Amino acid sequence: MLGKETKVTPEDAETIIGSGVKVDGKFRAYGNVIIKGELTGSLKTENDLQLKEGGVVNANVRAKNASIDGEIKGNLNVEEEIKLGSSAKLLGDINCSVLAIEQGAVINGKCQVGGREDAPEEVEEVDEE
Repeated sequence: MLGKETKVTPEDAETIIGSGVKVDGKFRAYGNVIIKGELTGSLKTENDLQLKEGGVVNANVRAKNASIDGEIKGNLNVEEEIKLGSSAKLLGDINCSVLAIEQGAVINGKCQVGGREDAPEEVEEVDEE
């Protein structure tokens, strides 16, 4: 994964949540997911997540890889690599094997990078306030 571009194209994605679309509840996918809209609850995918700029996720997230350019309010638990773009805002804890952060990204939470032994098995829904 190191040195590889993990950009998910629409052709590779099995699910695209477009801008203007809001999804509530437990969201589970086995393929790649692109989010341009809003998701609240929980998100688990067996493959890659790409959160575009302007996209908002109010959920705990579990994925294989994640490329974040939008906003996440919840914990991010990724099997391999997380890339936080310059417009990324993460309000929650990070657990991953590799973390890449561009200048301008905002993180408010704990980061555990490398050791995945303490990674939670299940994804819990985020309580809305």
